[in-house]
Amino acid sequence: MIKETVYIKEKKTSLTITNSKISAVLRSDIEKTGIRLYDNNCLGIAGAIGAYNENELIGNAKQMLKFKLPYNATPTQNAKRTLDLSNKLTITDTQFVEISKQLLETLSTKYPQFMFSNKINFVETEERLSNDVGTELIQKDKYFDFSILIKHRDSKSLMDGGGSARSRNIDFDTLFKALSWNCDAYETKADFSEAGETIPVITLGGNTSFHQFTTKFLTDLRGDVFANNASLFSNKLGEKLFSDKFTLSVNRNTESTFNRFFDGEGTTLPNDRVALIENGVIKSPYASKKVAQKYNLQITGSASLEYDSAPDSSAYGISVEQSDKTLKELLGGKKGILVVAAGGGDFTPQGEYASPIQIAYLFDGENFLGRLPQLAMTSNVNDMFGKNFVGASTDGDYPGSPYNFMVVNMNVKKIDTWL
Repeated sequence: MIKETVYIKEKKTSLTITNSKISAVLRSDIEKTGIRLYDNNCLGIAGAIGAYNENELIGNAKQMLKFKLPYNATPTQNAKRTLDLSNKLTITDTQFVEISKQLLETLSTKYPQFMFSNKINFVETEERLSNDVGTELIQKDKYFDFSILIKHRDSKSLMDGGGSARSRNIDFDTLFKALSWNCDAYETKADFSEAGETIPVITLGGNTSFHQFTTKFLTDLRGDVFANNASLFSNKLGEKLFSDKFTLSVNRNTESTFNRFFDGEGTTLPNDRVALIENGVIKSPYASKKVAQKYNLQITGSASLEYDSAPDSSAYGISVEQSDKTLKELLGGKKGILVVAAGGGDFTPQGEYASPIQIAYLFDGENFLGRLPQLAMTSNVNDMFGKNFVGASTDGDYPGSPYNFMVVNMNVKKIDTWL
């Protein structure tokens, strides 16, 4: 019998922003511990939140073993690595609150016609996976995470813009700039010409999982879906389907992505990444050890990490590899549509994509030229990441944030009048 321990700790100061002011300060410090017991290709699990009795937890896991939950994957052996990034952000909890308060006061003073809301968080994390066959993997981190919604006081919309970032460096001036451009450009209504051709669409978050443009890969490159011929990409390993510029990876480089460097089964990756699509060629679906063993697939370090449940295949860490160009360089002098909100879109099983664009701005790579009316964008997965893929930039709207820009040429049409 092999015992494995999962430990997850999150300490958070969360500021609730209402009507441009801090309306609540919530502090939490949560520890979660899970015990896994591997025996005769079965897995028993028990979890606890906060203080716990280890012998009691082990006893509960032994009871779960009686249900014969099959788990053939072998626990990771002799893997030791500690990564501590918690000293990168040196401000205190009190300083964080004061900087946030100052930011909101300055925004309110300069832009009294707007209301700011949502959340700003200050987060410390520790994640650990260890077992009695020589594995001990530890990661610690500290960062701020802000997501601010902007609404004009005369607008009928629920929101008219916003900004988000995650970083180990909190800088007042840069934060202010990341939000102020939206306010500055809002009053100017930009022209939109329906030329009937593709136009660069710029979205934020190009190197993070669950980006709206990459959801087709998250569903159809899942190992069990791929292996059971239920994927658009099944039986296409080794085929070149997309642009030379397009590479999709499981990226666990913590410093640049904030992703954990190990997965829920203790798998780590060479250089912290593995390509699923490389220079347009399908290389591998993503799979945990359990799924990879069942379907004879490559292990990609894609097991979920939960303290009280069995690891399952997870899209955590999947991202588009960035180019060596900034957003301005990717646009190459063209005007693009910077999307702030585009909810309600999706892919069909055949790979066709359509989505409304609720909030967008015309952008030339340096200047925001004005707010656009409501739009609709359409394409398909082959064109989006083939002939129409421009690239993922090296930059975002906040230094050190994992949310960079991705540019894809899309068919765009106006669907509504000004709100």
